[in-house]
Amino acid sequence: MKAKVSIILIAAVFAALCGAYALAQTGNGHAEPPDTGGIFTDVPKDHWAYDDLAYLAERGIITGLPGGKYNGDAPADRYWAAAMIARAIRYMQNNPESVTPDDLNVLKDLIFQVSDNLDSLQADVDSLGGGAGTELASRVAQNEQDISALKTQVQDISTSSPTSLVKRVQANFIISLTALLVGIIGVALATLGL
Repeated sequence: MKAKVSIILIAAVFAALCGAYALAQTGNGHAEPPDTGGIFTDVPKDHWAYDDLAYLAERGIITGLPGGKYNGDAPADRYWAAAMIARAIRYMQNNPESVTPDDLNVLKDLIFQVSDNLDSLQADVDSLGGGAGTELASRVAQNEQDISALKTQVQDISTSSPTSLVKRVQANFIISLTALLVGIIGVALATLGL
């Protein structure tokens, strides 16, 4: 009994020491994201867009997420584009002395890129809308016809079915009575030896 208590006590002390060691390794008990050495924790310095991201972040045009992440794989939407353009314009208004011709060229290129992307997306939406809408309308019309045909079939079956079912039941009853009578007559003839 003492041996079991000793083993349990040693195991508990060992588990506590391992937990304390693990906690000491992480400092506050939470795993910290790896430091990539960059402006955002999820964008390494050797990333192809790092310099552009750093340039825009230094001017406050783009911002990171809580925890220092940028989340560059997330899709851009209209809200994001509007916020980024507004920050760029505010930066130029608030810092006119620090705005260089390069800054203006970057902003101009950015506006053209966003405009081109929006035009491209609008063209994609327009091309999808026309074909998909007519195809969808055609499918809906076909489904309506199929549903109407099924309703007619169900109605025909429900009106004719009770009558034919009654006839089948009556016919089966007559056949079973006939078979029963023939069986009784057969047994009677067999007992009489005929």
